[in-house]
Amino acid sequence: MKHINRYLMKQLAVPMIFITFSLTGVIWLSQALKFVEKLINGLPVTTFAYLSVLLLPDILKYTLLLGIFFGTLFAFNKLYSDSELIVMWAAGLSKWALARPALYMALLVTFFLYVLGFVFAPYGIRTVTELRVAWQDSLASVVLREGVFNSLSNDVTVYIREKSSNGEMLGVLVHDERDPIRPVTYMAERGAFIKTDEGPRFVMYTGNLQEVSKDDAKLSLLYFDQYTLDIAQFEKKSDVRWLEPNQRYLMELIHPEDTERIRRDRWKLDAELHQRLVLPLYAIALVFIALAGVMSGEFTRRGRGKRIALSATAGVALLITGMALFRVTSESGLITPALYALPIVATIIAAYLSSGGRVPFSGGFSGRKPLADGGPN
Repeated sequence: MKHINRYLMKQLAVPMIFITFSLTGVIWLSQALKFVEKLINGLPVTTFAYLSVLLLPDILKYTLLLGIFFGTLFAFNKLYSDSELIVMWAAGLSKWALARPALYMALLVTFFLYVLGFVFAPYGIRTVTELRVAWQDSLASVVLREGVFNSLSNDVTVYIREKSSNGEMLGVLVHDERDPIRPVTYMAERGAFIKTDEGPRFVMYTGNLQEVSKDDAKLSLLYFDQYTLDIAQFEKKSDVRWLEPNQRYLMELIHPEDTERIRRDRWKLDAELHQRLVLPLYAIALVFIALAGVMSGEFTRRGRGKRIALSATAGVALLITGMALFRVTSESGLITPALYALPIVATIIAAYLSSGGRVPFSGGFSGRKPLADGGPN
């Protein structure tokens, strides 16, 4: 029996992994494209790769469910079509005994989904958000763009012709209208950002300062070899950031900080906690739905195309309904019991159908099938 379990789990694991990684790759690529513009504008390749990897846990929470569902459906339908399941039934193995490897796989996926949901997914989302904020708050994300006019604020515009390989900027123009009476324009051959103890500075070399008085339209021109512009005021000062529910770890959901916003939006944290507890349960429900599509009823040589199609439709519909309930719960928090009821009821019904109308405690897990098991005639 152990050899059969290992064989069935191997047959199930291959399509499950293939489907999971295929779906994950497509979704990951669409998410990673959000960082392409920043990559072009100076985001290091290593940071781009790191951000992209951090997106994977949140994606895997859903692609794993689809992977184990369609993987189970494909693997057991192939075993059925190749008459391997028929041979095992004829050898005396019950439907529940043959379903046990799939249930083991579902339990493994369920455990992995809990780890993803409570550890890796919030870490990834939180880290990506922090890096995005840091990048957006950085002056480099604005000024390092070449060949365009970049706004540090409504009153300060910077133009850079090109950037050298060592990060130095060539062909610099800075127009400063913070004093509307005496706007200033700086032009320099080259410049660079530097960090000092007093804050960021923009140092320009070999250029001139042009100042026009709007009262008398008089132009003042000053040439310089080096000029330092204080730009500390343009750095965005990030306040204490509110942690979104999907960025919080388990204990931060159960025991959040005591603030006015937490007291007002505590139900959102509770909804997120319930979602993380419920989502992995769909792995077991989907596996039983897939098994019901293949193993319910009696053997027929005409195939089970209709049953497979119905099972696939039922599994997808279950996931869509679950996602809809998650959304409604996130907005109102009034239908939490339905979150738990849906996968549990679906599991019970699908398990009943996949066992041929028998419960697993009637001898099915002993490995031998009862005389009226509903196997091949």
